[in-house]
Amino acid sequence: MKYTHLITAFCFVLISNHAIAQENYTPDRPGIGNGSYVVEAGIFGLETGVQLSTGNAVNQFDIGQMLLRFGVMENLELRALLNSYSTQYFDQTDAVNSGFQDLGLAAKYKLYETEDGQTRISTIGKISVPVGASAFTNDEIVPTLFLVGDQSLTNNLSLSSNLGYTFGVGDLSDNWLFTLTPGFSFPNQQNLSAYAGYAGIYDGNNVNLHYAEAGLALVVNDGAQLDLNAGYELEQESFFIGIGFAQGFATARN
Repeated sequence: MKYTHLITAFCFVLISNHAIAQENYTPDRPGIGNGSYVVEAGIFGLETGVQLSTGNAVNQFDIGQMLLRFGVMENLELRALLNSYSTQYFDQTDAVNSGFQDLGLAAKYKLYETEDGQTRISTIGKISVPVGASAFTNDEIVPTLFLVGDQSLTNNLSLSSNLGYTFGVGDLSDNWLFTLTPGFSFPNQQNLSAYAGYAGIYDGNNVNLHYAEAGLALVVNDGAQLDLNAGYELEQESFFIGIGFAQGFATARN
């Protein structure tokens, strides 16, 4: 989709000319779930990556995984999920599908946070817009609601959880998402963290998926984050691995 290229190019031009990097930005990637951190007003977040997945004689490569986050007011951010350009390879037929995925529009709002910042709860409302290629679109506007929580257990250990509900629309059945993900930062290397946990998708037609996932995140210059992530789906025995980048920016002052 040409407009996806234009939006992405516009964002990079805007960042390069009018923004400065933020060191205290907290990304939602890596991992299947989202974090409870809400972007501060006036801050822009860019998160992107690539992923290779394989299973059921289908290999898929996603490039982009583009998420744009905009802090518009206290406790509220707007989100644009430009997602990926995907290519599927079928082992048995040598057939290939390629094209853009559906786009998404969302908002995240912080519901609660303790004074010490150890506990935070947020909610996300999202709609998926059916503009993707035929092989990657739902053909419907699909709404989803999430409740997201983070709890610090010690200085180096935390626990994150997501509970999401996607509404059934048209021929699409509804489904629930549940994630439970412990995270750990290394005592002598505070810019390096790891996570490992569970993510389950429970479909209204009883086609359930159960993922074991894990990954690493490294904070480098000016708060930029590099990540490595992977997951294994237990029922269909599929696997994915990816790498990514995230950075927050503030509007440059004249």
